Amino acid sequence: MSFAIAAGHDATADTALEILNAGGNAFDAAIAAMMSAFVAEPAMMSGGGGAFANIRKADGTCLIYDFFSQTPRHKRPVHEVDFFPIEVDFGTTVETFHVGKGSTAVPGSIAGIFELHKNLGTMPMSKLVELPIQYAKEGAVIDEFQYLDLSLLENIFRIDPSAQPIFFKDGVLKKVGDTIKMPGFADFLEYMAKEGKNAFYKGEVAAKIIKDFKEGGGYLTKEDFDNYEVIIRKPLIFGYKGKSVFTNPFPSIGGKLIAHTMHFLEEEPFVGECLGDDHLKRLYKTMKRTDALGKYSHALKSSFHSILKNKKHGSTSHFSIVDKWGNAIGLTMTVGEGSGYFVENTDIQLNNMLGEAALLPDGFHSWDPDIRLSSMMAPTIVLDENQKIEIVTGSAGASRIAAVIAQLLHYLIDYNLSVEQAVNFPRVHFEHGTFNVEPGFKRNIDAAFFEDELKEWDNTSLFFGGAHTIVGRKGSLYASGDDRRSGVVRVN
Repeated sequence: MSFAIAAGHDATADTALEILNAGGNAFDAAIAAMMSAFVAEPAMMSGGGGAFANIRKADGTCLIYDFFSQTPRHKRPVHEVDFFPIEVDFGTTVETFHVGKGSTAVPGSIAGIFELHKNLGTMPMSKLVELPIQYAKEGAVIDEFQYLDLSLLENIFRIDPSAQPIFFKDGVLKKVGDTIKMPGFADFLEYMAKEGKNAFYKGEVAAKIIKDFKEGGGYLTKEDFDNYEVIIRKPLIFGYKGKSVFTNPFPSIGGKLIAHTMHFLEEEPFVGECLGDDHLKRLYKTMKRTDALGKYSHALKSSFHSILKNKKHGSTSHFSIVDKWGNAIGLTMTVGEGSGYFVENTDIQLNNMLGEAALLPDGFHSWDPDIRLSSMMAPTIVLDENQKIEIVTGSAGASRIAAVIAQLLHYLIDYNLSVEQAVNFPRVHFEHGTFNVEPGFKRNIDAAFFEDELKEWDNTSLFFGGAHTIVGRKGSLYASGDDRRSGVVRVN
């Protein structure tokens, strides 16, 4: 295979495929796919959100592009702030999210698109926006997973009347098989292709947001838009079984958690049958050790424990792309649950990152001005002993992201499973004093062995992430989308 794509929606993957077939590289494909995903996966991402991209160029250069959300440069009295709770019913539990203009941090997605394009792209932006514009005008089909996510966040989509035609038909949420159309976003993309980054951060769009936020209880100001910058970082690098793992560094913590978990796995090597008793015991011990880092490690920032204890199901998506030249990118993005505010005439929803309790260990409105927020997102690339691409992955799943990626690496490297087997293999997760176990383990252990609550799930679940992954072996590329989140692949 000369290239491979693993993504969260057909429209996202097909956009990347078209760009690769047209001669673009992996980075061109990622830019275009991201814009289509804003239409096709709107419960998880938006031009008003943020992301991280882990890139490896064919020449061996590895970098992290951080275009996640930044806290505003100025605060205002809390009593002036538009910030309120929304309850979301997950069936087995009801969770409360916080939205409104006062929940929005400075968006980075559009800036990231143009930074990637400036440094890594080979095709004109006018070409990269063509298919995203088509999806925005003609519609991207709602699949079963997207419908689930849309239905969970329905109350947020109802906040802004301008968003009703996008998500509702005769006042009822659109169903599986219906389409999401964003005509305002199509117009914005046409404008953006001509004006560049300034189409969002300067001019009428920025002015509209600034005015609405000043009058309506938000924090964002002209200074925030003028000063937002993509940060290009060196990745966190660690070794495992002769492999080199490149992942997201501080201020995000997902990569550090993956490194610790893999180190613990190396200290307690697995023996016996995969999915057998010994395997489950050692996974339990390993995940519990990682969980304990939030309580006892001084090497990690204060937000560690808060993010690790987050209950969110994860309004995040990921895709992985490798091209025929050996360029690779893993890109993980989010809009949180969304703030409920859509920029007039653009169909762009802004994020609610200042309403994410997990990112604010000292409570809402406790954030420090003008800092890059932390995150669990950790797009990850693994090179083999010859420094060739072996794994490109990442995941959704909020506090579970690091555990998801660590288990995936464990299955691929330690058990040499195929990418499809590894991605859809049973997972575990330890948090809140509970050891969560997906079905598939051949457990004969007495439940008394576990010092904590053992929760054996009846079915696989989006709770355990969505790791859309590419694997390179013996000169060939293989890909798998995570069934938990309706993942899809395109290979050639």
